Amino acid sequence: MSKLGLVLEGGGLRAAYTAGVLRWFKDNQVSVDFVVGVSSGALLATIFVTDEDDALELLAVDYASKKENVGWTPMLKELAPVGYNFLFKEIVQKTLKLDMNKVIQSPIPLEIGVYDLYDQKTLWLKNKDLDKEWKFVHASCVLPIAGRAVNIGKKRYLDAGLTSMIAIDRSLANGCDRHIVITTKDKDFVRKQNSPFLQFVLDLMYARFPIMRRQFRLRTGIYYEEKAKVEELEKRQEAIFLRPSKDLGVKRFSGDYDQLKALYDLGYQDTESKKEAILQFIR
Repeated sequence: MSKLGLVLEGGGLRAAYTAGVLRWFKDNQVSVDFVVGVSSGALLATIFVTDEDDALELLAVDYASKKENVGWTPMLKELAPVGYNFLFKEIVQKTLKLDMNKVIQSPIPLEIGVYDLYDQKTLWLKNKDLDKEWKFVHASCVLPIAGRAVNIGKKRYLDAGLTSMIAIDRSLANGCDRHIVITTKDKDFVRKQNSPFLQFVLDLMYARFPIMRRQFRLRTGIYYEEKAKVEELEKRQEAIFLRPSKDLGVKRFSGDYDQLKALYDLGYQDTESKKEAILQFIR
C-alpha cells in the first residue's frame, strides 16, 4: 500500500514559510501517513498532527517576531541570542496552552530529531517518546550556539540539524514511497561553509565533544546531499518539493512581523498555485 510522508526542514524564523504551507494543507484537508521534522520543522510537525491549526501562524509569525524571541532581550534574560525558554515555557505551555497529549495520541505517526550531546548522535523520537513538558521538542530546536542544550534526565540534547536538515531518509525508512518536502530556502539559496569565527566559538564551547564538532563541519555537504536526493525523487515523480518562490529577506535569526507575515502568506500562496498537482499527487 502506498504511503505518503511529509518532511519539514528547519530554518529558524524562515519556518514562517512552512507554517503557511501547513495551513493550506489544513484548509484543504491534506492528510499524510507520516511526518518528520527537524529544528523549527519539528515544532511545526507537532502542531500539524493535532487540531491546533491557529497555532501555526501564532508561533511562526506573531510570537516569533517578538523581541523576547531573538536579539538582545533573550541575551539579557536567557544569556543566549534566541529565547527558547520564552517560546516553549511562556508561549507554548502558558499562553497557548498546547497539549502534548494531543501529539502523543495523534493517529498520525510523527518523528522529530534530537541530538544526544553526550553520545554525540542523533535520535529520532516518535509521538509516544515525547514528554508532556515539551522538553524534547524544545531541545529539537536549539542550535548549538543560539541556545543552551536542554537537560532531560541525565542527558543533554540539541537540534538534530547537526546531522540532518532535510530528513528525507527518515521518510524513506518509515516505508513512504511518496513524499512532500517543505524547505525554507528558495531554489537559488547557497549554503556557505561555517565561518572560521563561528567554528572557533563552537570549538571552544563544545571542546569536550570532538565528534559533534566534526559533524558541525560537515553540515553543508549533508544539506546538499539531502537536497539532491529530494530533487531526484521529484524527477521520478515520487516527491513534491515545496520551497519559497522568492527571497523575502527573512534570515534564520532576523525578520520583523511584516516580513514573517509576508513569508507565511507566500507559503500559502505558493502551495495554492500548485493545488491541482498536489491534490493529484496525494490521491
